[in-house]
Amino acid sequence: MLATRVPLTAIFVILFGGVTSLRDVMLLVEPSIIIRGGTAALICSRDMQGSPLYSVKWYRGNHEFYRYTPLEEPATRVFGLPGGYVDMNNSNGTQVLVRRMDLSLAGNFSCEVTADAPSFATQISYKFIDIIALPESGPVLKADKDRYQPGEVLQANCTSSPARPAANLTIYINEEPLRSSETSFHPSENGLLWTSVKADAKVSSELFIGGRMRVACVATIHNVYKNSSNLDFFTPETDPRPERITLNRSSKAFPSWIFLMFLLLLPMMVMSQDYFEYEDLPSYDEQKYEDTIRSMIGA
Repeated sequence: MLATRVPLTAIFVILFGGVTSLRDVMLLVEPSIIIRGGTAALICSRDMQGSPLYSVKWYRGNHEFYRYTPLEEPATRVFGLPGGYVDMNNSNGTQVLVRRMDLSLAGNFSCEVTADAPSFATQISYKFIDIIALPESGPVLKADKDRYQPGEVLQANCTSSPARPAANLTIYINEEPLRSSETSFHPSENGLLWTSVKADAKVSSELFIGGRMRVACVATIHNVYKNSSNLDFFTPETDPRPERITLNRSSKAFPSWIFLMFLLLLPMMVMSQDYFEYEDLPSYDEQKYEDTIRSMIGA
């Protein structure tokens, strides 16, 4: 009697009743860029294909830090996470909320999903999570001179505060970027880097737009950080100076020679005034004056 060969797919259907396995397991991270000290949601999405869920596990490298097993009591377990902590009130079988994430947590994360009987299928999804540190202050921009004339060469230097990754620096003149002649990266404490960039440009009169030439340095990190510093240079005609009191010699000013002429003519103007004629004044009576004095002193 000849043995009948049964396809493996048919055996699978007979044993498991047509139940298909899970698929499309994927680890998602929100937000996509995590700032040191911030919070991230690690979302483990999957398509169970009708299979019951047995467990979901989250790992940092090889270290399991959170597990969800719906058939156990309690259903959730936390195993600790150096460099951050799991918010139990906002974590479940779909997502884990990690708060106060430190730079040391940057690395590979994964979620492992296992379907319950009869398939017991397992899938794992990996995700590299980077954690950035923003500069604590803006870039510092310096120039080799305080004033420039057309034909001179402007030399500018800009440095950033320590960050991770190092800030990207660009020097501009009137919003036009300059080609950097030298860019260097320098290590700092805690694994941070600070950036230094130099650029030079020949100064022309056309660069003084409205009498002002603006030099700027812009620091950026991905699309989450942007800061800048500016230096303004002016032409001699527009260079702002402290206000001073000066004699206005314009044609609208009162001519000084008129004032001098007025002083010379003043005595003559006074002498030319009309006075009372002496005959209009009352006559002087000496006897009457003496009698008045005697009456006042009782003589």
